Amino acid sequence: MNTNIPDWNDIGIIPPLLGASGVDFNRSPYKASTIELVEKYAFNSKRASILAGLLAFRSRLYSTGIIEGFQWVDGSFTENVELTSLRKPNDIDLVTFFKIPSGETEDSILQKDFELFTPKVKELYLVDAYWQGLDDDPVSLVQMSAYWYSMWSHKRDMSWKGFLQISLSEQDDSQASIILNNKILGGFDD
Repeated sequence: MNTNIPDWNDIGIIPPLLGASGVDFNRSPYKASTIELVEKYAFNSKRASILAGLLAFRSRLYSTGIIEGFQWVDGSFTENVELTSLRKPNDIDLVTFFKIPSGETEDSILQKDFELFTPKVKELYLVDAYWQGLDDDPVSLVQMSAYWYSMWSHKRDMSWKGFLQISLSEQDDSQASIILNNKILGGFDD
């Protein structure tokens, strides 16, 4: 399997950087697709369920008209918690950086599907979702990007780790859904 997602290191996390130099550009967040996410992480039934939830969440997002942007993906889902904590992940953490579609406002998007932007999505889709508009003023956007980077790049014990960036793409998600359904039909050994 060819992927842009680095393998877990010896302590079960995505390494924060891959280059030999501390200034190398080969670092987190690593750009990947939902196809790569499914191919790499749908290796047990719980992870497959979380990925199915993520894809359903993204489909619902597209129905609001938000189709331009990307998501930073993190949390125990991106770690080898099956080995390091002897458990499966509970959900997937993500922050969606999005562009408001032409002719829309944040209020009009909220009116289309208010529930999508509430904590209820964690229960519905196993997605711990956060939001960042790319149309915000530049100072605010930089401040919030720095905030999310610092939140996502460290574990609770303050060890440094990497995370992923996936573009919003209905086409990739459609292919990822097919791959995921085939994996689910094939069954898991968990």
